[in-house]
Amino acid sequence: MHLAWSALVVITVGALLLLELTSACPPGGPLDFGACGLRPFASAVAGLAALLYVAGLSGVLTWTSRLRRRGLADARSARDWYLLAAAVGLAAAPLLAFTLVSALR
Repeated sequence: MHLAWSALVVITVGALLLLELTSACPPGGPLDFGACGLRPFASAVAGLAALLYVAGLSGVLTWTSRLRRRGLADARSARDWYLLAAAVGLAAAPLLAFTLVSALR
């Protein structure tokens, strides 16, 4: 399930980036909203957000599998933690990516 979800996220963001980079400016692509000067920034934020999201979910999966191995968690709690991280990560990863890209600019 994790590999399929991660692949879906990466493929979706990759398709958005491809659409963004191949669209004429103006009118622009789906990420820069017609502001051609934002294209490199928006692309960097989207790509980094996807990487952070997949890395965060992989970390949660590793953490919960270690808890299950030690007998401190069961499959249901591991699934619940993964789903919680997946839901919260959808909002947190783009915000963190925006902050990081802005700071490194």
